[in-house]
Amino acid sequence: MKIATFNANSIRARLDTVIDWLATNEPDVLAVQETKVEDAKFPVEEFEGA
Repeated sequence: MKIATFNANSIRARLDTVIDWLATNEPDVLAVQETKVEDAKFPVEEFEGA
């Protein structure tokens, strides 16, 4: 099992970077901290498709 963590420091500003990294590394679990976004504005759809 591959577990990864990403310190986003604003997930919307780094969304393309995270999605590209996910496609390359294919972790089973990703923990994201410092998203700096309200739950309702988190880009869930982009992560579900990654």
